[in-house]
Order: sequence, then structure tokens, then C-alpha cells
Amino acid sequence: MKSKVLSVFALMLALVMLFSACGEAEPEVAETPESEPEVIVAEEPKIVYTSGLTGLEVESEEAQNRRPVAIMINNIKKALPQYGISQAGIVFEALAEGGITRLLAVFDDVSDIGQIGTIRSARPYYLDFAQSVDAVYVHIGGSPDAYSQIKSRGMDSYDLIEGRYDSMYWRDKARISSSGYEHSVFTSGERITAQLEKDGTRMTRGESYGKAFNFSPEASYEGNDATKIVAEFSSYKTGTYTYDKASGLYRIGQYGTAHTDALSNVQLAFKNVFILRMNSYVISGDTAGRLKFDSVGSGKGMYFVNGTKTEITWKRESKSSPFKLYTADGAELPVVPGDNYVAIVPLNAAVTITGDAPAGATTPAAE
Repeated sequence: MKSKVLSVFALMLALVMLFSACGEAEPEVAETPESEPEVIVAEEPKIVYTSGLTGLEVESEEAQNRRPVAIMINNIKKALPQYGISQAGIVFEALAEGGITRLLAVFDDVSDIGQIGTIRSARPYYLDFAQSVDAVYVHIGGSPDAYSQIKSRGMDSYDLIEGRYDSMYWRDKARISSSGYEHSVFTSGERITAQLEKDGTRMTRGESYGKAFNFSPEASYEGNDATKIVAEFSSYKTGTYTYDKASGLYRIGQYGTAHTDALSNVQLAFKNVFILRMNSYVISGDTAGRLKFDSVGSGKGMYFVNGTKTEITWKRESKSSPFKLYTADGAELPVVPGDNYVAIVPLNAAVTITGDAPAGATTPAAE
């Protein structure tokens, strides 16, 4: 009897334990938090601004659209050395009367150049070169035709011979003694900038003007067929352009020596050299022998960069239009970004090109 009672008690105890177990809450299982998706913030592409004269990078949109300043530079032997021109983005060189040449130095920003000169007078075709890049034009004096065209074209021209611009220049006494009164005029970036600001002159490049040339960072020119160029402007003036492989620039020479800038005490050196052939002739009845250039239309030329030569054609629609340059197959010429020297030579000018032959010899080629 006792064993029966124990059995019933054990059964009841087992049932109690079973029901107690069923009533217990299941143990909590820690949930694994979902991982947050990785947020990748895309960097905004860097905006690169480039100079209208050189295609090289500049610091701002304002600098990219800045209107250049073009200054007439004396280039006869007794007026040397010149000051400030190594900082020009483009230098145009062309004949004036009597076989001499003058330079038109075109600057992206003249404001920090301490001395520029010496400065000389205007000619109509230099107006063309200045207008091709929409530049403010600075000169002292000019031919009758140049004065007439400055007025008819409505150019922003600063003629230092006018009394109202006396603050823009000074005459160097030493130059007056050594070279003559007409070869003594200098200006500075500070003086030019002050006058332009005073007059409220437009200093943003016109919307119809893009880059001076078809600058292309991807442009590739390699070779050694044009390491030295000799261009005869006249019996008085010959220019030389010698490629320096270390710097990748053409070093400029004239009058049998290096063409130097006395302000920086360096030889002029440019990434790109253009030689453009242009019909020129003495103006009929001009007793001073002044010239006229056919700068509108088209003509032949050569482009030199990285020791190479490319035959080109230049075209220009009007006196205020930019130069357009094309390869032999009619495509627009890709130009390597850099400073530019543009030599305008007569149709019959002798141009000799020397290249480094594989054996180290030189092979002159008269073009």
C-alpha cells in the first residue's frame, strides 16, 4: 500500500515539474544588429582653370577669363637689353620699316612686373595681333595709318605720348645718353594696372574669344628633326630658336647672341615656336618705307615643339579674329600648353632647320 502511494506521489511530482517547465519563458537570444551600409562620399571633380594665352593652369575663373595686355617692344640693337618680356605668354615678332623688327609682348597679368620696355610706336598689323587675343594695347606714338585704325576699330589703346597717361611711364636717363631719347621709355605692371583701374577699362576677355590656340594637354610630339631653327627676317635681323632637351623649351637668340631679359637676367625660352609666312610689302608712297601685312586670309607656316616640326596652315577671317592653325590634313592643330613665340616672316624668308641625326650628326634643311 505504501509503495502505491509513493508511486502516485512520484507521478504527481513529475507532472508538476513538466507543467512548470512548460510555463518557463524561453531564454532570450541576443539579436545581431544589422550592419550600417558604408556611405561613400564622392569627391567633387576639381575644376581646372587655364590661361587663354598659354593653356597652362591658373588659379581661378577670373584669371582664366582675364583680358591680356599687349605692349609694343623696341628690338633694335642699340635699344637692348629689354625688360620684362620673358614673362609674356605670347610674343609676336614682325618686321618694321628698314629691316628692323619689333615685338608685341602679350601678358596674362602684368600687375607684378616691375619694369617693361623699352616701348615703341604702333603699326596697323600689330593692332591685328593684339586684337587676335582681345588685348588692351600699349604703345608710344604710331604711324598715321595706325592712329587712324585705332580710332576706327574702337580699340582700348593707351598711347603713352598723350599727356593724360604721363603716370604710366618714365624715361630712363642712362638710356637717353646711350641709345637716344626715342629708345628710353619704360612702364611697369603697377602703373598700367593703376591706369586701367582708374579708367574702368574692360578686363574680362570678350565672349567671342576663346583660347589663343587649340591647346591640348594630350598633344604628343616626339622627335629630333627640329632642334635648331634659323629664320632670316631681313639682312639686319636673324632669329634663332634652339631646343633645350633638359627644359623642353626653345631658347631664343638674335644678333648672334642670346636674347635676354635684363629684369630676370634669363634668356628668353618658349615651349612653342610658330613661324608664319605672311605677304608683306612697302606701302605705296610711304616715304618712311612702312610696311603692310596681309594678316587676313591664309598662309603657310611651321609649328615647333619638343624638337619636332609640323607643317601648318594659318587662317584668319578678319582683323579682329584669332589665328586658327591647321595640320596638312585640315584638322585643327593640337598645341602643347606653354608659352608661345610667333615669328611672322616674309614669304621669301630663308628658314633653316637643323635636326639631330641618329649618329649625332646634323642635317640642315632649308625650307
